[in-house]
Amino acid sequence: MHKYILPLVLLSLIAAGCSRNDKSSDTDPSAIDSAAYPDSEVSGAKIYLYDRGSITTEILANKIVRFESKDSTMAYMLDIDVFDTLGNVTSEIVGDSGIIRENEGRFTIFGNVVVVTQDGMRLETDYLYWDSQHDRIFTDAFVQITTDGEVLRGWGMEGDQQLKRYKILHRVSGEIDDPNQLKTP
Repeated sequence: MHKYILPLVLLSLIAAGCSRNDKSSDTDPSAIDSAAYPDSEVSGAKIYLYDRGSITTEILANKIVRFESKDSTMAYMLDIDVFDTLGNVTSEIVGDSGIIRENEGRFTIFGNVVVVTQDGMRLETDYLYWDSQHDRIFTDAFVQITTDGEVLRGWGMEGDQQLKRYKILHRVSGEIDDPNQLKTP
């Protein structure tokens, strides 16, 4: 008789566990965090950033999802043009996606990031932080910077957004077409 009671008790416990009333599917909609849902979502978006009435930046994106309470905008397939005070494009930045913090003037761009300046310098990296209020870009990822006649590579970089002044932080290597162009102190 005991050999039939143990399996019967186990079956009863398993059945009771499976038939437990799970209330997670009956969640009250007002209990859901509203910040988890975007305030707006736009396809084929164009955003302009201004400073004292002048356009400083034009952001094109295939899709933008905005979370106002978190000052967070997700953008996908980015193409960003940065303008000088005369309205000329000083650099173009492209990437697969990004997070825009408008109140802080900060952008984080991810995936196949390429920056091209008006004088033809090209920066390639996996992700890039851009502080538009302080005219600074930086990353701790691998970078490659190509100019006319030279290629520099390394890990980590910081500089201005036009790449007029920059430094590669670690494990720097490079190639130069004409070693006579090197300046010696």
